Amino acid sequence: MVYRNLDEYLIRLEQAGELIHISHPVNTDLEISAITHRVQNSKHNRALWFDNVIGHDFPVITNLFGTSRRMAWALGIDDITALSQKLGVLADLRTWGNLGFGGLIAQGIQTLNALRNAIGGNGDKANPAVQAVQWRESPSIARLPILRHWEGESAPNIAGVQLYLGEKCVQWARALVINDNTLGVLGEWGALAITQPTPTALVIGGDPAMTWSASVPLPNDIPPHWLAGWLRNKPISFARAVSQPIHIPADAEFVIEGILTPPTEPSAHTLAGHRGIYFDEHSLALFHITAITHRQDAVYPAIIPMPSPNEYDHMMRGAERLFAPLLQTLFDELCDFHLCDGGDTAIISLKPRPYGYAHKVIYGVWGLGHLSFLKKVIIVDESVNITDNKAVSDAIEAHADPERDVIIVNGLLPRHHPHALLPHFGQKIGIDATRKPSHLPHIHTTIAVDAKHLTPAPHIESYLSANWKHYGLKK
Repeated sequence: MVYRNLDEYLIRLEQAGELIHISHPVNTDLEISAITHRVQNSKHNRALWFDNVIGHDFPVITNLFGTSRRMAWALGIDDITALSQKLGVLADLRTWGNLGFGGLIAQGIQTLNALRNAIGGNGDKANPAVQAVQWRESPSIARLPILRHWEGESAPNIAGVQLYLGEKCVQWARALVINDNTLGVLGEWGALAITQPTPTALVIGGDPAMTWSASVPLPNDIPPHWLAGWLRNKPISFARAVSQPIHIPADAEFVIEGILTPPTEPSAHTLAGHRGIYFDEHSLALFHITAITHRQDAVYPAIIPMPSPNEYDHMMRGAERLFAPLLQTLFDELCDFHLCDGGDTAIISLKPRPYGYAHKVIYGVWGLGHLSFLKKVIIVDESVNITDNKAVSDAIEAHADPERDVIIVNGLLPRHHPHALLPHFGQKIGIDATRKPSHLPHIHTTIAVDAKHLTPAPHIESYLSANWKHYGLKK
């Protein structure tokens, strides 16, 4: 199913009994988040529509992606595992050589059609209907029902917003309210690569496939709207912003336009992270608002950080199903791939291979785009259920030698990790918890090896000396 905008997705949820309306007055400060947290952890886990938000004209919607089923529906599929199957058709390049000439042509046409649907002309519009309301004179962020999620947070903030920099360049970001006309912005997956004031837009809502695609840690040269277009079999429509020379999705609920400036003076702000802990941020880029636009009947969708299980877990579940067939193309020994701990940890199952292949996969994954930010990579046998924490823990206890099978290195970390030595940098761990052959010796991490140097045999040296003149070579 292809949704034109968020409304059509909400209609599907409502018809399926997956959306509950709450008409009682609620507060954006802590109350909406607390209600959502309780519902998320109950057997009546539903998306929530808060109709009566105190002090604001816009309803707030939470927990849209809070189950595997709602996450799959957001992407236009019935089951999240179908994402791997859909991509596997394109990604398993190893089978192309066995298709024959006709099959190869057919597969090539299918791939080109998929890419054409993803990229298309992006349906650029000059004056999209979504910008029905414009605040260009003294635009104030105070009119939006931005939530403060947890008591320890220093200010209301938007957790999960599409940040548009330049020509459809998108990053998944966090925006914190500094004052009515200024936001502090940080990238969720990496540092914002700006060195000078930059025209920017923050986009909230729209087609749920686009919202999810922006959250996926894609390689830098694959923009999220390609992924969303491929999922929809239809390109994302873009429009020109009203106050900045950039393009934004035409069907967004809210668009906040402005100028983003690099961080200057450090200032401490406390935010809630998707790993269920607080983190302090000292370097925020400042976003100076120049205009705010929104749909006539806009709703404000909020993604709330909270302890696992949470909405972000299901979003990462979609990301892992996307990555699995790509990783299987790169590593033919890989069986399955699971992201957990808010995208902090990857658990990978391998087919039987000689000792050392698990180490190869650990280092290989750490070298792949945004997967380089993984704090932990754990490798288990294909017989282990990688979504069962106890099964994984049992495998580590049974098969991982602390000196031989544990890799500790310094490298890139998620921005908000509490153990980071510097922003984005600190210790990472890889664990080989696969079964080892019985004859494998105990190997220490530091081994002194006597090198055996290459030296000519003495009798050959004597023979050469005696016969050198016959070779016609100078001594």
